[in-house]
Amino acid sequence: MHRLLILISAIGLAVSTVRAQAPTALETTPKEVVQQFYKLETEGRWLAPQHWDELQDLLTNIGPWIPPGPISVLRSYQVEDARKDIGYRGTVDYQVEVDYFECGSIDSFLNFTRARGPHGENSAAGEPVERRTYETLVLTEKFVKSSRSGDKQETGALRWRMSLLAPPAISVDAALRWVTEARDRSSDPLIKYNADRTIAILKSLLSRTLPATRPAGIVQESPTEVAKQFIALESRLTPAQWDEVEKFFAETPKPQWDHANIVDIVGTGVDANGDSAEAEVSTNSLGELDLSMRLSNYPSMRQPLDGSSASACFGDDKFGFSLLLSSKLWEIAKDGTVKESDGPLTWRVEDTSFQPLITLDTAIRYVTRMRDEIRDPAIKTNASKTLRILQYYKDGKPLPAELSATASGGCG
Repeated sequence: MHRLLILISAIGLAVSTVRAQAPTALETTPKEVVQQFYKLETEGRWLAPQHWDELQDLLTNIGPWIPPGPISVLRSYQVEDARKDIGYRGTVDYQVEVDYFECGSIDSFLNFTRARGPHGENSAAGEPVERRTYETLVLTEKFVKSSRSGDKQETGALRWRMSLLAPPAISVDAALRWVTEARDRSSDPLIKYNADRTIAILKSLLSRTLPATRPAGIVQESPTEVAKQFIALESRLTPAQWDEVEKFFAETPKPQWDHANIVDIVGTGVDANGDSAEAEVSTNSLGELDLSMRLSNYPSMRQPLDGSSASACFGDDKFGFSLLLSSKLWEIAKDGTVKESDGPLTWRVEDTSFQPLITLDTAIRYVTRMRDEIRDPAIKTNASKTLRILQYYKDGKPLPAELSATASGGCG
């Protein structure tokens, strides 16, 4: 289970700008810079690190390269004429409109999800969805280059530069090459399975003939029903019982018990599109438990679940996982041997590396057993303290001063 974080990026970059008249010696106009960027972007130029430094000629802020997350797949795009804006003290920037048609997106599991309209609706006959974005450009020779050691301002050629780098967007041709290469590099049978399905979809987009959006067969339960059943069962299981939940996975799971999340579950929602779906679990966190039975990031008091909570962030600690509609199942032994089998068409949890969610009662059972069975005195001490905290939550009482002093989770 991965925690869902909303990242808000605020770029406060001091750049050199010019006033209303731009130097005639500049080699590229704002529109030409955007055209240059999108040509390279849609060819898949930034999907690998070897070309990342080329962005310093196009952007005012360049972060370190990281493997791409969801990648948009575009049928086509059109860069419109630049519009001049004159701001404070006569500084000039340009806005460039970019219109494009999005076919869908490819996630880290190499699943293809078709694009939806502005209100979440599926497009007619699976056609691409029209989108619009605006790029802001400023005239400057300065750019900020970020690394793990911090930000460093550098100087390059004076030219029009774009202010923001959006998530990757590539052409259907580039997507086909990228998925094929990723499939060939991977040894994971689930990734290869997803890649083959995505390659078939991408080839159909090139030929303008759409395949079925989901595997053939009768599905007994919706992704929402499966997700709720999975969470209800998983949250009640300790490590010794986890084989009971393996049937929900497309591939043998690897639960990460060094980081178990103790939660009160508020609700589970699912957004399905074709043969893939994303589940979101809304919770109130009660802390993170490691293998030494140490509790961290826990609140000073448990929020009530009867709707009487006055907290503005009730249910805001969210976790997510992906589901896949498939009749395939892969069992992976400890030595890496893979056994593939066929079963009924059903929704299965796609994430293999997983941080478990457990309820308060499950946590109390688990920590109590570890305290009683483990001989390590440090673990026993941690377990005893954790159990004291959990019992206060169970009783609906705020933590006493000696325990709340180290509380760091929760919100008011």
